Amino acid sequence: MNATDRLTELFMRFPGIGPKQARRFVYFLLREHSHYKEQLIKALEELKFTGKQCDMCFRFFGDKSQNNKKLLCDICDSESRDVSVFMIVEKELDVDAVEKTGSYDGLYFILGGLVPPLTEKPSELIRIRELTGRIHKALEEEKLIEVIFALPVTDYGDTTKEYVEKTIKQIVGIEKVTLSNLARGLSSGLELEYVDRDTFKSALEHRG
Repeated sequence: MNATDRLTELFMRFPGIGPKQARRFVYFLLREHSHYKEQLIKALEELKFTGKQCDMCFRFFGDKSQNNKKLLCDICDSESRDVSVFMIVEKELDVDAVEKTGSYDGLYFILGGLVPPLTEKPSELIRIRELTGRIHKALEEEKLIEVIFALPVTDYGDTTKEYVEKTIKQIVGIEKVTLSNLARGLSSGLELEYVDRDTFKSALEHRG
């Protein structure tokens, strides 16, 4: 396999990228000046050594430190965030989208996927064990007041929400904590990463 074929294959592993789009990326790089390609290589090398995953919310972030302390992203490590509430989302892009709205100051938990209807082993598809563990700890520290579900308004999102809510109630026993959902001001089928500021703000304010 030559370099262009190998690179095409690698690009095809990107979400939503097929063979034709991947090949366009390769031809684009072939046409670009060597300085651009050097910058790209340098950025990838830096990502390799500094890209970390938060131990609390599982968000990826850049960290150049070499210590062995618990890794926390800037959101989870911030003293200005409201630690009494955290929002359950599907993926990292959802966190980015919510942060851009400037309407939420709590913490997050990234499930890492969704549960399709009729799935036999949903626990293998999302971070349910990590989630229940985090809720346990927050309850022990008497910090948690509310958990907000901010999942897609789809069959997959609804199935995931039902499974997660049922599991944390069974395992954790969460009587003292409010479980809420973003208001259905979010259009059916809408991905959270595409929501605009006003729509999200309204959905958050009218959650229940």
